[in-house]
Amino acid sequence: MAGITIPVLRKKQRSAQAGKVAWVSDGATGHGGLLARVTTTGVTFFYEYRDGQGNRDRLSIGRYSEATAEGYFTIDEARKRAGECLVIHRDMTPDVRLYLDQQKAAAAEADRIAKMEHAARKTFADVFMEWHSAKLSQRKDGAEMLRAVGKDVLPVVGQKEMGTVTRADLLACLDSVSVRAPVMANRVLTTLKTFYGWAQLREIVSVDPLAPVKAADVGGKEPGRNRVLSDAEIVDLFRKLPACGLSPMVQTALLISLATGCRIGEIAKAEWAHVSMTKKKWVIPAGNAKNGIEHTITLSPFALGLFTSLQATRESRWIMASPMKIGSRIAEKGIGAAVYDRQTEGPKRQGRTAATSSLVLEGGHWTPHDLRRSCATGMQKLGIMPAVIDAVLNHKESKGVTQIYQRYDYSTEMADAWAKWGRHLIGLRANATGDNVVPITG
Repeated sequence: MAGITIPVLRKKQRSAQAGKVAWVSDGATGHGGLLARVTTTGVTFFYEYRDGQGNRDRLSIGRYSEATAEGYFTIDEARKRAGECLVIHRDMTPDVRLYLDQQKAAAAEADRIAKMEHAARKTFADVFMEWHSAKLSQRKDGAEMLRAVGKDVLPVVGQKEMGTVTRADLLACLDSVSVRAPVMANRVLTTLKTFYGWAQLREIVSVDPLAPVKAADVGGKEPGRNRVLSDAEIVDLFRKLPACGLSPMVQTALLISLATGCRIGEIAKAEWAHVSMTKKKWVIPAGNAKNGIEHTITLSPFALGLFTSLQATRESRWIMASPMKIGSRIAEKGIGAAVYDRQTEGPKRQGRTAATSSLVLEGGHWTPHDLRRSCATGMQKLGIMPAVIDAVLNHKESKGVTQIYQRYDYSTEMADAWAKWGRHLIGLRANATGDNVVPITG
């Protein structure tokens, strides 16, 4: 008669002491047998056996229930499961745990492959639109990239099963874009690579067919950005900023970059402790500078006026305090996105500004970083020496002998450069506001 019965288990539970374990055997064979572990909190079934090295092992079968219930085992169900394990031990391998683990892993892999094959049968267009809804639509260039892919990629491969789209298919699409717009071809390539990365992560595809493809293979190497605002455009910027819908703080941040040549990230990270209004100095700590070198800016009257306007509404230790979160600073990416939104000249995107053309300038699209380049170029046009401009921009020193022996910091010349450029900006601003009638050229 079997050792594990309902009366036996009830009796063992009634007599069980807290923290104590009682074991009940169903009768072992040379290939193992069923055990029940009894505690005050319940009963759990195990299959006990000896593995290939002769070591005793106990495999958990599950919790006990007198009646059939999901997730639990009756005595008969536990015996059946233990019997299956016994057959494995007797007929297949004494390492039952290893065998079951391998079977479980194989089943999981088969399920994964089946799901991937099912996902790969979705059309390229279906999967791309899933990605668009989840990710691409959140990007500031999302609408533009959706149009580009919709125009040159989806008509060719959109209805093909995702798993059947080849590198040759995609390169044919990219080559057709490259013929008329090499830079756009590179942007579409980057977008498709990001899309395939998302699909790989979700096991919709196993490989990215575009993985070895580089921009040089499609649109070619792109020239460095060289956008510079002319004097006439700076005048136009002075006129447009007040009505563009940007907060006064962000407007001022842009003008500080133009006036000092600082990076937008450096003003976004600046604290009032870094600025001395009496000494007319702004120290950019090494930790805030892109090159890790501390930089001291002598504020021209034009730049000092910008900091004075910010000080009038000072709210925290940050010069550019976040309008959304008390105690935090503004994010530099938000400044770039806001400037971009005001040059789209298209329909308003959800949650974004309606003033989509309020910062469009004659020379084309511009970014906050272009203001830094415009500062440097403006100083060059005013006759300031390149070495001084490099110091103004806090460019890294050259390496080797020059770095070791040429240690002059150009602080006096930099102060003169900022002052000279500041006077020029004052003239441009006056022209913008109608305070003078000096013609602006260039």
